[in-house]
Amino acid sequence: MTFPPVAELLPHGPPMILIDEVVDASEGRVAARVVLRPTSPFVEGDRVPAIVAIEYMAQTIGAYAGLRARAAGGAPRIGFLLGTRELSLEVDAFEVGDELRIEARHVWGDERIGSFQCEVVRAGRTLASALVNVYEGDEEPQP
Repeated sequence: MTFPPVAELLPHGPPMILIDEVVDASEGRVAARVVLRPTSPFVEGDRVPAIVAIEYMAQTIGAYAGLRARAAGGAPRIGFLLGTRELSLEVDAFEVGDELRIEARHVWGDERIGSFQCEVVRAGRTLASALVNVYEGDEEPQP
């Protein structure tokens, strides 16, 4: 299955789009991919601090919301990261050249507020996981 470009699913643009593409989606689930390059945001000394995984997770959730909005004939709306629980980081940093798969599964909530169980996986190994809480606002982003 082919998905729209991430820029059409998130309510913001480069350079703050951190995920490369949606690779899978179904009811209550989404997966995205990012390949870390020397020019990727937050790269310093060929590394990205592992804490950036929270934003990879949040943007993957945002892409899920964007897919749902498109399916309903709407546009992406501004979302807010409310917080995270049970954050686990198995590494200090990701490396340039890493291909990461970010998975998010809706576990609680409605159309506006929810919790997603998320993982960042490299070559089959979970490097980061968290329960991420989000809220979707009323407004579409301003041009």
